[in-house]
Amino acid sequence: MLAWQSLDTWLVTFISIAYLSFLFVVAYWGQHSKTWTNKPWVYSLSLGVSCTSWAFYGTVGQAAQTREWLAPIYIGTILFFIFAWPMLLKTLRIIKQQNLTSLADFIACRYDKSPKVAAVVALVALAGLVPYIALQLRAISASFDLLTGTFQIGVSTAFIVTLVLIAFSILFGTQQLSASKQNPGLVLAIAFSSIVKLLALTAIGIFATFFLFDGFADLRDKQALIEAPVESSSWYLGLAQAVLGAITIFILPQQFHMTMIENHRESELRTARWLYPVYLIAINVFVLPIAIAGLLSFPGGSVNPDSFVLSLPLFHQQAWLGVLAYVGGLAAATSMVVIAAIVLSTMISTEILTPVILKFKLYSSKAAPQLSGLLLNLRRITIAVILLMAFTFERLVGQQSHLASIGLLSFVLLSQFAPAVFGALYWRKATTSAALSSVLIGSMVWLYTLLLPLIFTTASWVEHGPLNIAWLKPQALFGVNSLDSISHGVFFSLALNLLCFILVSLFSRRSIGEQLQAEVFVNKKKSPNQRQLTTKDLYSLLQRFISKQAADDLLVYAKAQGIHPSKTSDELIEYTQLQLSGVLGSASTSMVMNAAANIEEVPLADVVSIVDEASKMFQFNRELLQSGVENIEQGISVIDSQMRLVAWNNRYIELLDYPAELVVAGMPIEVLIRFNVERGIISGDEADALVAKRVEHMRLGTRHYFQRTMPNGTVLEIRGQPMPGGGFVSTFSDISAHIEAEKALQQANELLEKRVAIRTEELQKAKAQAEAANSSKTRFLAAASHDLMQPFNALSLFTSMLKKKVQGQELTELANHIDDSLTVVEALLSDLVEISRLDGGSEKTEPSTFALSELLTPLNNEFTALAQQADIEFCFVDSAVVIATDKRLLRRILQNFLSNAVHYCQAPTNQVARDAKILLGVRRHQNNIRIQVWDNGPGIPEDKQKTIFQEFERLEQNREIPGLGLGLAISERIASLLGLQIGVCSTVGKGTCFMIDVPRSYQSLATSEQTNANGSDAKASSQMNLSVVLLDNDPLMLTALSSQLTEWGCDVVIAKDEASLVQCVDQLSAEPELIIADYHLDDQQNGVDVIESLLAKHNWQVPCVICSADPSESVRQHTSNANFQFLRKPIKPLALKRLIKQLIPN
Repeated sequence: MLAWQSLDTWLVTFISIAYLSFLFVVAYWGQHSKTWTNKPWVYSLSLGVSCTSWAFYGTVGQAAQTREWLAPIYIGTILFFIFAWPMLLKTLRIIKQQNLTSLADFIACRYDKSPKVAAVVALVALAGLVPYIALQLRAISASFDLLTGTFQIGVSTAFIVTLVLIAFSILFGTQQLSASKQNPGLVLAIAFSSIVKLLALTAIGIFATFFLFDGFADLRDKQALIEAPVESSSWYLGLAQAVLGAITIFILPQQFHMTMIENHRESELRTARWLYPVYLIAINVFVLPIAIAGLLSFPGGSVNPDSFVLSLPLFHQQAWLGVLAYVGGLAAATSMVVIAAIVLSTMISTEILTPVILKFKLYSSKAAPQLSGLLLNLRRITIAVILLMAFTFERLVGQQSHLASIGLLSFVLLSQFAPAVFGALYWRKATTSAALSSVLIGSMVWLYTLLLPLIFTTASWVEHGPLNIAWLKPQALFGVNSLDSISHGVFFSLALNLLCFILVSLFSRRSIGEQLQAEVFVNKKKSPNQRQLTTKDLYSLLQRFISKQAADDLLVYAKAQGIHPSKTSDELIEYTQLQLSGVLGSASTSMVMNAAANIEEVPLADVVSIVDEASKMFQFNRELLQSGVENIEQGISVIDSQMRLVAWNNRYIELLDYPAELVVAGMPIEVLIRFNVERGIISGDEADALVAKRVEHMRLGTRHYFQRTMPNGTVLEIRGQPMPGGGFVSTFSDISAHIEAEKALQQANELLEKRVAIRTEELQKAKAQAEAANSSKTRFLAAASHDLMQPFNALSLFTSMLKKKVQGQELTELANHIDDSLTVVEALLSDLVEISRLDGGSEKTEPSTFALSELLTPLNNEFTALAQQADIEFCFVDSAVVIATDKRLLRRILQNFLSNAVHYCQAPTNQVARDAKILLGVRRHQNNIRIQVWDNGPGIPEDKQKTIFQEFERLEQNREIPGLGLGLAISERIASLLGLQIGVCSTVGKGTCFMIDVPRSYQSLATSEQTNANGSDAKASSQMNLSVVLLDNDPLMLTALSSQLTEWGCDVVIAKDEASLVQCVDQLSAEPELIIADYHLDDQQNGVDVIESLLAKHNWQVPCVICSADPSESVRQHTSNANFQFLRKPIKPLALKRLIKQLIPN
């Protein structure tokens, strides 16, 4: 029994994930760095993706059977790459010119761009590559199990490998939607894998040849000791494999992608012409020595020859070399799986899924802008489905066959594209029907002769033929039984394929499209007399036919590519052709380029004359078309199926603000979109992605509608829809006036419109800073107002009692002075609390309709007395007009205006010869009523008339007037809250007028309620004889309020918290008649909750009064919800007595 070293499963798993992760890092680095990706040798090494696990494991097993140093399939590949160079170069030029993206796209493009051909090629490629991918999955899982010592291919291992490769394929290949866009990171990663494969196989070969044996000669001498017989390869099997190698190295979808799509320039293909064959020879140098060493080490067929590469180092206790061999096999398999999955998903989604989605409109119009995301997700799902299909195939069929046989099975099916491809390049009479039918016939023969016999190995119809017809036996058609299964399948499938292709082409009629495409494909070659065009030549052509700017752009592009002006460059020639075809068209461009390179018999001067005349005719026809749309208010642009601008009007140029020289017939729409991206009209994360996304939407015919604001403020409504037969038409309408009208309707008022119109970035920053400071101040005042009011409230109550008890004139005056000082302090604190409420948004309005005289008459009575005390003449003009606003808040504004007038008229600065006067009056102003307060005080300078409405802002000459400067700030905030306009006009030395505009109401009032202050409360009996419970956490407040209530004849019980309240209440002999409580208590308690709990506990129905200096609306609302009365601190004795009498009338 054989035994060898095995490694821990988790260690091998870690090594696998580490390698794949490093491969992803290499790809990411290559995507973002151009240091290595543009090297021709990197491109050549990336072609080593053809060396899959078959090359790494299977060729050793094949060599062990045939003793051949180089497999015939590689001989065919090397010969094709060396001698079929002209065909490779011709194919590359066609692909670059036609901007093709895949093998299916290439074949379909030649045959009249047939969607059916593309779909059939994609499906056959899927059927051919699924077994080949299954081979890679089997190789990875088998090598993993062998390295970890399980010696079997477990379902779990293969399935986990499948899932990991799905994830990495999605990460590698679905980062962008454009299939034609090259992926330099992927190329670098595949090139790196090729190096890893070569190093690993070379290391195993050196170990087997020079460490296990004494070199090549020793192996050759000991070859006679091998017991296993040599399976001599027949000439027809070798020929079949060589033909497959030659064909498939060009036609394998993943190899076609790496060779053609990922190619940057022809020079890379020239390097690959010799470097890639050298790589194939190098990787096969030690294949036969490893096979002989394996046969000598494992006699009797005890080990599968396919695993010799991994078994040899493990059997000889060389674990590190086994790990290297495993990583090499992993690199060989994963590189092929990733590329094949990406290429297949691109073909399936592009040629099958996308046409189905568009044809049956399997997406909503709202989802159209996200169609690119949908297509990317479809491509990711397709990758997952492909790899799961390969896993299923490996489970069903793969266990029955060697690696080489599975690989050859795929190669035979994929070789069915050969007649269609070679006919596309070299036979003009090849038709679409011929290509389609030949691929289908060849694929069906492959299915009948190779795949079905492999699946149903013991079926009777396989051995004896259907219905026992011997000449229909799948592996001996027409009695040909001398060939092996692969040679038999290759011969009959390709023979019938080719016969069908020729016959159908000869007996079917070519369409105009097929004839035109045949000329493009068949005649794509350079004349031996062609002169290499220099950068200077190309510059002259662009300057002559387009503009000097276009020619200068060529130099910029050449400098960016590192191309010297005196040298020839295929990239610059293609760039020039692209620019010229946008203006002259493809046919004229081809004529101009050929004449410039001395290919055409017509001299260049004649060609220029012909093209000039054709250009004039083209310009004339365009002007005829343009004249029909010039008088339309909308801008119009028309794009053809090649995404080039073909028609427009001047309104289009005006609205989009394009430079005149930019918009020319044939200009690729991609250039215009990129121009808009660069100047910021279209914004997003990545310019290339934005441009590609919008061009793709137009190419797919996605309708769109959106609005865009131009840098000059114009708002455009843009609508686009596809045209029949390809192309896109877009309309652009200026809807700025409509948008402005909508904005005007949405503005709250005229003042806000002005502020929005004149706002600048500097003012926004200043406003933000001011708001932040004001917010901090508001929060401080709101939080501190309660605690500040508590001691002043107690002091007010003490002073009220003191004034009643003191005797003597001196003490009476002292008590009055204290009371006046407290009144001033209370007014100041009230202003602070009020402005904090306004800034905090807790002030609620109660609009009503009332006669203005109801408001002005009480103010006249109040301030007439104040004016007489200050020796000021007070005048009043009454009005019975009806207004609609909040009566209480409007009164507060007018009180502030009148208080300021009284203060400034009696100020020392008003020492003038005239008497001090104040006028309160009303005027009509437009649809409003303007209430004005005039005074002949010192006046306000013009530069201060705006700042006086800011808090704490006072004029320098009036510093001696008591106050904090909050009155006008409060008035301004109340006016803003009510939506009213206040203003001021003043002349220094003459006086000031404050005014406010109030909306007039035309509603007639049946009755006019007058609220007269009832002074009888003050004269009411001072003896109440009530039982009162008092709750407050402030000892000073408790003492003051209890003293006042005791003076009124009340029996007072005091408590400072809930616990003491419960204790005091329990001692009462009867239910109290009144409860007065502070809202904010200690330990985050509040008076409402505490009193509610007390009433519920004793089932009492006692009137309650909640007191607080907190200005927030939530306190009032909480009190109201409990059906309690609210009294704001500081508590006025008369207000308290009035409220008690209201609650307890008797």
